[in-house]
Amino acid sequence: MKQKIVSHTNQIGWNQSAYQAWTNRHGTPKEYAQKLIANPTNSVAHYLKFIGEVKDKKIANLLGSKGNKAVSFALLGAEVTVVDISQDNKKYAMELADEAKVNIKYIVSDILEVPDVDVLTDFDATLLELGVLHYFVDLLPLFKVVYDSLKTGGQFILRDYHPFVSKLMNVEGGRMIANGDYFNKDLIEEDVAYSTLLSEEERASLQKVTIRRWTLGEIVTAISGAGFRISYLEEEVGVRWAFPTGTPEGIEDKVPALYTLIAIKEE
Repeated sequence: MKQKIVSHTNQIGWNQSAYQAWTNRHGTPKEYAQKLIANPTNSVAHYLKFIGEVKDKKIANLLGSKGNKAVSFALLGAEVTVVDISQDNKKYAMELADEAKVNIKYIVSDILEVPDVDVLTDFDATLLELGVLHYFVDLLPLFKVVYDSLKTGGQFILRDYHPFVSKLMNVEGGRMIANGDYFNKDLIEEDVAYSTLLSEEERASLQKVTIRRWTLGEIVTAISGAGFRISYLEEEVGVRWAFPTGTPEGIEDKVPALYTLIAIKEE
């Protein structure tokens, strides 16, 4: 299936009730903004370890969803641009930024078809995080966009769910078992990520999204193929919230649910 077809399906999926879902999860943009103002480093602390001081830096948050990371970076003094396929996500993010009294640029577009490519250049850091790669049927075009968005020496920060858990492991009867297919390359239909934040009645009407889950080897190879030098790869330990509901206690200290990869643009 071609990327345009998949992206169209997923754009519909992400424009159904995302604003309501984020309101259910975080409160109104006004309420959430107060939390971010009180502690702007909380939601981006993991990334500050790699970026360092963000004041006056240019940061791109691609597929940046509801905008909480972008607003947090902006509160810390960064110039932030978000690209995301959902107008519903933009609505929440821009209201969040307005309530936090910061400016962010938010472009609603397929990341592979941004109308004005000049707005995605010369960034100090570009961030992709938590459940975005699986919306692409080929990773290389995505990572080339990321590469072109950065200035020389700029950082690509990727944090995502570990394929070991997302492709292989499942929770059954209070136990985590390996009954998946790590090397499966099929496109599959799945509930849109925010569906669990909605009522049962609202969930019943939602259109599903189409995804393709990638192995760690495929991801690393595509990033390298886009021209990056990979400088860091951490398979994260102790991240309880990233595991499925019902995961046995203590498994987060034995199995990685997340990974963080840092790649550098060198020319």
